[in-house]
Amino acid sequence: MLIAEQLMLLCIDRKAGEFEASRTHADMNALAAAAIILDLYEQRRLRYQGGHVVIETLLPTTHPQLAAATQILAGPVNGLTVPAAIDLLVARLNPLSTHLLESLFRRDVLHRVRESWWPWSKLHFPLRSIQARNEASAKLHHAATSSPNTLRELGLLILTDLAGMLAASLSGGAHESAAQKLMHLPAQTMSDIGGHELLMQLQHCLTR
Repeated sequence: MLIAEQLMLLCIDRKAGEFEASRTHADMNALAAAAIILDLYEQRRLRYQGGHVVIETLLPTTHPQLAAATQILAGPVNGLTVPAAIDLLVARLNPLSTHLLESLFRRDVLHRVRESWWPWSKLHFPLRSIQARNEASAKLHHAATSSPNTLRELGLLILTDLAGMLAASLSGGAHESAAQKLMHLPAQTMSDIGGHELLMQLQHCLTR
């Protein structure tokens, strides 16, 4: 499962099937775009260097959002700054967060229901697969309480925090550990130095 999809599972209200806008510190589509960038980096399709992201390979992928993001970011041959890459993905894949929810629905992870009988009424995506949500929660808990961390773990921690869902997703002790880890993000240990720099850059540009 994509990092971006696990983020959606951590942020969606499991019964109401929608994002709670009052909690969110950053736009959900921008958070989804940042997660997609991390997915491309994790799959070695994207390189980060000097504040810029560059597509490394155009090899086919079975996930439609990753395929679309790869084509979009491959356009500028010299790469894009991280903020520009996020803005471009948000603009070209709008609404990215809904596309990710639709993907999870097609794989029976979420339900999809209309707010009313009207064909164009708002869609809601209540949780269907408890197992998928638990797997995302376990990854987040491991990120908060263990070290060193993977790119996926720290990425989920940062993005869930920016979505305002960290306290709702972690118990008291784990939440306190996560808060300390996020406060001292530059000091966190990762074997992938480039990935660590990308995470710090994403956190910086999403809180500007």
